[in-house]
Amino acid sequence: MLDGACRVDRLIDKTSELGFKSLAITDHGAMFGAINFYRAALAKDIKPIIGCEVYVAPGSRHEKKSGARGKQAYYHLVLLAKDEAGYQNLVRLATAAQLEGYYYKPRIDKELLVQHSEGLICLSGCLASEIPRLILAEEFDKARDQIDWFKQTFGPENYYLELHNHGIAEQAKVNRQLIPWAADMGLKLVATNDVHYVEKSDSHAHDSLICIGTQALLSDTNRMRYVQEQFYLRSADEMAALFTEVPDAVRNSMEIAAKCNVEIEFGKLNYPVFNPPQGHTREGYLRQFLAKGFLERYGMQVRVDGDAFVVESLDDVGQLPNYSPPEDADPEARPGLGDPAVAKAVGELIERVDYELRIMQQMDYISYFLIVGDFVRYGREQGIACVARGSAAGSLVAYLLEISNVDPLRYGLIFERFLNPERVSPPDIDIDFADDRREEVIQYVREKYGDDSVAQIITFGTMGAKSVIRDVARVMGLSFGEGDRLAKMVPTELKITLKKALRKSPDLKAAYDNEEVTRELIDTAFVLEDLTRNSSVHAAGVVIGAEPLVNILPLKKDEDDVITTQYPMGPVEDLGLLKMDFLGLKTLTVIRNTCEMVKQWRDIEVDVDRVPIDDAKVYDQLNSGHTVGVFQLESGGMRDLCRKFELGSIEHITALVALYRPGPMDLIPDFIRRRHGEVEINYPHPLLEPIAKETYGILIYQEQVMQAAQVLAGYTLGAADVLRRAMGKKKVEEMKEQRVQFVQGCVEHNNISKRKANEIFDLLEKFAGYGFNKSHAAAYAVVAYQTAYLKAHFPVEFLAANMTNDMADTAKLGVLTDEARSLGIEVLPPDVNESQVLFAPARDGSVIRFGMAAIKGVGSIAVEEIIQARETGDPFADLFDLCDRCDTRTVNRKVLEALIKSGACDGLDGTRAGQFSVIDRALAKASSQARDRESGQTSLFGAFEESSKSMQDKVPDLVEWERGDILAAEKELLGFYVSGHPLDPYRELLGQYSLHDSETVKALESRKVTRVGGLIAAVQRGISRRTNKPYAIATIEDLKDSFQVLCMNENYDKYQELLLENKTVLVIGEANNSENTPKIFPQEIIPLDDAPAKFTQQVQFRLNGSELGPEKMDEILGLATGHPGRCPLYLCIRQQDGRLVFIDTSDKHFVRPSEQLRVEVNEMLGPDSYYAKVDTALPEPAKRQWQRKEKNGNGSEK
Repeated sequence: MLDGACRVDRLIDKTSELGFKSLAITDHGAMFGAINFYRAALAKDIKPIIGCEVYVAPGSRHEKKSGARGKQAYYHLVLLAKDEAGYQNLVRLATAAQLEGYYYKPRIDKELLVQHSEGLICLSGCLASEIPRLILAEEFDKARDQIDWFKQTFGPENYYLELHNHGIAEQAKVNRQLIPWAADMGLKLVATNDVHYVEKSDSHAHDSLICIGTQALLSDTNRMRYVQEQFYLRSADEMAALFTEVPDAVRNSMEIAAKCNVEIEFGKLNYPVFNPPQGHTREGYLRQFLAKGFLERYGMQVRVDGDAFVVESLDDVGQLPNYSPPEDADPEARPGLGDPAVAKAVGELIERVDYELRIMQQMDYISYFLIVGDFVRYGREQGIACVARGSAAGSLVAYLLEISNVDPLRYGLIFERFLNPERVSPPDIDIDFADDRREEVIQYVREKYGDDSVAQIITFGTMGAKSVIRDVARVMGLSFGEGDRLAKMVPTELKITLKKALRKSPDLKAAYDNEEVTRELIDTAFVLEDLTRNSSVHAAGVVIGAEPLVNILPLKKDEDDVITTQYPMGPVEDLGLLKMDFLGLKTLTVIRNTCEMVKQWRDIEVDVDRVPIDDAKVYDQLNSGHTVGVFQLESGGMRDLCRKFELGSIEHITALVALYRPGPMDLIPDFIRRRHGEVEINYPHPLLEPIAKETYGILIYQEQVMQAAQVLAGYTLGAADVLRRAMGKKKVEEMKEQRVQFVQGCVEHNNISKRKANEIFDLLEKFAGYGFNKSHAAAYAVVAYQTAYLKAHFPVEFLAANMTNDMADTAKLGVLTDEARSLGIEVLPPDVNESQVLFAPARDGSVIRFGMAAIKGVGSIAVEEIIQARETGDPFADLFDLCDRCDTRTVNRKVLEALIKSGACDGLDGTRAGQFSVIDRALAKASSQARDRESGQTSLFGAFEESSKSMQDKVPDLVEWERGDILAAEKELLGFYVSGHPLDPYRELLGQYSLHDSETVKALESRKVTRVGGLIAAVQRGISRRTNKPYAIATIEDLKDSFQVLCMNENYDKYQELLLENKTVLVIGEANNSENTPKIFPQEIIPLDDAPAKFTQQVQFRLNGSELGPEKMDEILGLATGHPGRCPLYLCIRQQDGRLVFIDTSDKHFVRPSEQLRVEVNEMLGPDSYYAKVDTALPEPAKRQWQRKEKNGNGSEK
């Protein structure tokens, strides 16, 4: 893949510039880019020729043996598709190469060439092909024999002898043989040009690409390389000059182009057909499921009568989302189907379903819904949580089939946003499955429709702006730090390019202008940017065909034997295949695991689809900011937003999900003020009030724009969806036409003036630019509420499920543990006598016990062995007992070390140090006893051994390890500290003298000065290539997370001795939040212990007047004298009447504030008797050492 430096768009543009009317694509061993190439070429009126440079096995493709590194495992061969039959054969060959013949490369063999030669043109190939290799080996007879074989296989009119001229001596030698042989054997010659990069000047960039792909350096002597400046797209004149002696060979390229006329059909649906049981039509079968859905969702007993739904009974009118009782209705009454309001609501439901079914039938999508409904139903039957997201939530049919869990009538969702007869495009239902069981549903689909008709979809990683800088820096031999320095100058923005980065980043522009090496690097990176780097399996995409997929597109197999398409998502859909997104959503796994634990511990069945949606406890929790673990609402920004907004409904959550994105986020402050009645809400037209009332007069949903067009200008919802799309895509010409239609509609339907109609159109256009899909937001809001409900009512089980789900993410575990503590829930360390495999409630269900499988180095198999042994007897008494009852082949030394160090054995006899000292003895004894049991042997002295067992098997009472060592081991194995925190002794000091912590510092503006402290966890040192001076990056942890401190130049010299691991420091400096981890550029660094002395303005000793006496005053005087310093000391005396009296002790008794002084004062006078008034003033940001040059009006610099 990292062999060609030709981006398709640049290649096609150059081809057009040179005046070529045709161009062939012949990727090595695959057809990855064929469809994108085909469409790009046609867009420039260039005939695309679809081909492939295949790898041919010397013998059978099934033989997997060769010489060194597989060099003799394949030959090259060029195949070009003449017509549809040729294209189909090319697809089959490319697929067989990947699925059957892969050995170093995807290979076919001559057996397959015979079977699939129809419609193909064959070229003899490059120097790596069979004929040239035989010629270079001077095996001329064999070469002629093989030429004859290809001639017979493809026919003389379809087999060409290929000439190359890239300045390589071997090519000239091969050409000298092929030219006369062509005449002798009745074959034609063709001159070809191997293009690996577009421009001649791109040769160096291509050489860098080769190094990236082969993990080499440009400076390496023994590496893969191409002849320089030879493999670019040559002009027709250049080609003619290279082959002056055989002009026909150049002309024959035109002959081949004329023969190749592949036309690929796009848009024709190749969906599988759902076959209902005998006696059912597809629509009739779908109606049967919908009738069941009416009963499940609304308590309506519905019978299917032909094409009609007949409602026979209704359980509870309260289940109808659209029922509005008359104002004078008896609240205790239970109206039935005969009630006009009930009949109206029921009629609307039936009418909506009939309408959706008509559209589906009209657009031929009945099978589609049966297929989706079938695998979703299978998933639910197997207990696999699943839910649709995206615009599919706007379909009542999808809701009744339980594809979606959002009632579109309840939340005002629009079907046409999902399926629009006026905008013909395939439906797109994205399904979220519990992430740990998603593969089961995919396997069901494979079995249902056939392995050869189902595949996952390939996706390609590209060389983005940051990554291409790092890659090129590496092959140039630059240090990691230098490449990282330049990459970090690229702004962290979506779709950022190098060109944009140079415009937006002054640092990168300065480096490019002033550093020669950087300029070379960036110029090389320009050529390589956005090239395909690697392939992988799309996280969600699955394609289902009506026939074997190889009839439509090429396939491949990834490293895990997963069958994928060779075409990415876009071409797959263009070819009319049914593409489904099977997404793995860990939140659904958390919900399932929580409900299972609630059933186990509380014997309560929780159906999250039926929980009350107006639970006050849920909204109180969200509004207090306890959103950790709550889907979509757990980020710091969302927590703050929930507190400010004061949520009261799922509609509110829906709005926040829609707003909390770049763009509409700017509306949030105004939205909050409107929510709280601080801003008067006005509507541009009264007809907009019912549409925008729920969002306080601001249109934040795409559906609101559609409804506005319908109500104001008489659009159908289908036409309104077309308008919405046009506004979103900002197509100028289409927008002009839509404006005319909209204004005219407003005049005709509502007598709105043209001026006002144009104003409203401008407003709708503005909102449509950032409006969010309400169906998608509502689907996620419902899941968010469900998680919030579980957390509010079952916090232990919910947090335990979250911890299990995030046990590989130590940072997230720490956040969840802190959240548990803030809710008064204790998280107990792992314990071999109580822990389960995963995190779970323990004791009476009020605490969470750490799951043993989450301990680094302890696998689930070992944990299951421990639990099984534990459940067959009494709790383990000591390490000897544990080893004796477990299979020590599984519970081995490595596992025992991790268990002891993590504290999981703290409940057994002995200290951790003592347990660790007997691991080998315990394992040896257990192994010996196991062997005796297996052989049936018992000792003659068994009784004596049993009686003295306690004496022999005692764990020695050794002194425990140092606290620091214990905590370090816990951090390493668990991801956070259990027995305490290294900063526990500094908790109060940090709270007093740090003005921010690692979490709150993230909200600071760039260059804002702060004071923050913590423990140095790691220090990275290096030498800057730019200044040739040392620098250090210290990672500092506090009680919440971590931040980094960057020291360079004079700061490095001043503070390098303080930058030592496990040292506690306080940093005063400027914050920078341009990356994920906050950075502080220090103005000053001091030992944390020195913070009280430096930043305390005065100290107060607080005591009750009744305690004062000469002896107490002497003690206080002695205490103050023992800590002399420069900080004023005051005695704060509380009188019996509550009045406070302050006594200034004068400068004779000034003290040096310290943690030790605080401890001594509190010990002498009682808790909280020591008070320090802290100086919170901060210095100004440091002046920049360089000033941006200003320019005079005439453009000259000042």
